[in-house]
Amino acid sequence: MTPGPEQARKSNLSFPVNGEYRIVLADDHKILRLGLSNLLARNPELSIVGEAGTGLELIALLADTGCDLIILDLSMPDMTGIEVLDKLREIKYKGQVLVFTMHKEQQMFKHALKKGVDGYLLKDDNFDRILDAIRDIRNGRKAFSSALNSWLVQDFQPPHDLASFEILTRREKEILCMIAAGATSKEIAEDLDISYRTVQTHRSNVMEKLDIHNTAGIVKFAIDNGLV
Repeated sequence: MTPGPEQARKSNLSFPVNGEYRIVLADDHKILRLGLSNLLARNPELSIVGEAGTGLELIALLADTGCDLIILDLSMPDMTGIEVLDKLREIKYKGQVLVFTMHKEQQMFKHALKKGVDGYLLKDDNFDRILDAIRDIRNGRKAFSSALNSWLVQDFQPPHDLASFEILTRREKEILCMIAAGATSKEIAEDLDISYRTVQTHRSNVMEKLDIHNTAGIVKFAIDNGLV
């Protein structure tokens, strides 16, 4: 769907001006796909280049249609979402994947992470959250529902050779992982039941101890060391 000038002016999300970002929607609910199409049409940098209602339709579509991002439901006819992710790897799909699902189960979330998805949002989230997630993913960051942030640090054991990570306190480790997962300082404060100022203090300490100077550096550190 091509947005008109009025829709483009209403966009409140800034994307890098480096060409069209092509998106394929994979969900068996037509109404949801329509809603996503209307939402994404707010920004002229985003273009829906294809839609699929099943996993097999998605794989067939990708044979003829290139895209930068797949927005993928995990519950579709004929193939599970995890099977779709495996198939994407098999066909050497080079783009990014944002899971958009009702599945809140920790096991499903961890399975998707292991398959290398770039984001995992719940359909319970605010619908506009998907625009933020697309922006983050396009800029090389991960994007996760804030409701899942605690699972990113729960039972986390860093690699033995990650010596620099060990100089952080337990709380600093938690906050580093949550920042890397895309949580804002406000969301972290709410999730951990601490003040916004305390989050900012921990954030500053993390950056000082690791000699990191911005959020992008925190994300890169976490990705390079397998923390997200």
